Amino acid sequence: MEAMNSEKTAEKTELKRVLKLPTLVCQGLAYLCPACVLMYYGIINVLTDGHFPLVLIVAGIAMTLTALSYAKMCRKYPVAGSVYSYVSRSIGPKLGFIAGWGLMLDYFLLPMTCYLGCGLYLNIMVPAVPVWAWIIIAVVFVAVCNCVGVGVASIVNNINVIAPIIALVVTVIFIIKFVLGGGGAGTLIYPEAIYNPDTFQLGPIMTGAAIMAIVFVGFDSVTTFSEETINPEKNMPRAVIMICVGAAIEFFLVAYFMNCGWPYEPGAIQDPNTAITEFNVHIGIGWMNTIFILINTLASIGCCIAGQGATARILLGMGRDGFLPKKFFGYIHPKFQTPVNNIVLTTLIALTALFYQENVMGAASLVSFGAVCGFFMVNFSVIGHYIIRGKERGAGAMIRHLIIPALGMLSL
Repeated sequence: MEAMNSEKTAEKTELKRVLKLPTLVCQGLAYLCPACVLMYYGIINVLTDGHFPLVLIVAGIAMTLTALSYAKMCRKYPVAGSVYSYVSRSIGPKLGFIAGWGLMLDYFLLPMTCYLGCGLYLNIMVPAVPVWAWIIIAVVFVAVCNCVGVGVASIVNNINVIAPIIALVVTVIFIIKFVLGGGGAGTLIYPEAIYNPDTFQLGPIMTGAAIMAIVFVGFDSVTTFSEETINPEKNMPRAVIMICVGAAIEFFLVAYFMNCGWPYEPGAIQDPNTAITEFNVHIGIGWMNTIFILINTLASIGCCIAGQGATARILLGMGRDGFLPKKFFGYIHPKFQTPVNNIVLTTLIALTALFYQENVMGAASLVSFGAVCGFFMVNFSVIGHYIIRGKERGAGAMIRHLIIPALGMLSL
């Protein structure tokens, strides 16, 4: 009898609703990692011959169109599971399973790039501790935060959002001071910072935009917390749009000012993986490198906490629906009220960062594939739910539920 009661209690265990709109926005921004634009500065500028801001414009437009689709679907289906749940309920469970695993690839591996950032930069500051050791320390810390509960994780993320934003503001102020003093481009009105006809190539721009899609995944990650959100039908769509649009504007402005401060020249950047440290020295704030490394570590940890939490909840949704073994993936710890089994599994997968210590671009390219697939399917799910199944035919419906999501699909 006692065993039966215990079993019933476990079956009724649910995720706890504690998240409000401000916390959701911080959760998403933590996964977006406001300071990550600095980490990709060298990688994307080298790839595109100095068109980093343009890449962010292209990626930002595509992600905003996709965010509108997310807002519609999370209002319609305020449950954990994100892409998996939306596609399953609007089109069909089999396609939903495939779509869920497409985005799962991104969720599984995006923290890998963040752990890499932690390891690479902390090794610069403390060379005695190898990159792999820093990675393991970060992985274990993130797992503990997520196992204890989303409330603890959200507190850590609030700190990890505020600190990078302060650092970005300080960096931009010094860039402006440097440029107005005659350094860099010598002017803040510098069109070549966005588009240079002498070096522009469409192929690298689109490749760069696909890679940068991974930095926008934060607006998607918050949708996996629908069952832990207060009034999700109202707060979740607002959070999605606020995170995506706000991040797109912030990323572009920072990239633009950076290109004004150090106009791109082939061969000028010695190591694209850690180019921000070279940039700081170039504009005369080499002392900022230590602060940046510490803040980048905080931001990366925040990204990993949010990413791992989202991944664990997508697996939870698949487990409860029977696509994965329910006993393992559908389990919620009765004390912490978190999917502990899924958190442990994603922790083990995150250790793949150890294999990419010399290849950040390779890791980023691998991650972007899953993100693009997931975003594509969310746009398609809007068409499937409202146009195909719902048979909506009015002019307004065609614009909202066909044209906008179709443009989102085409832009990816």
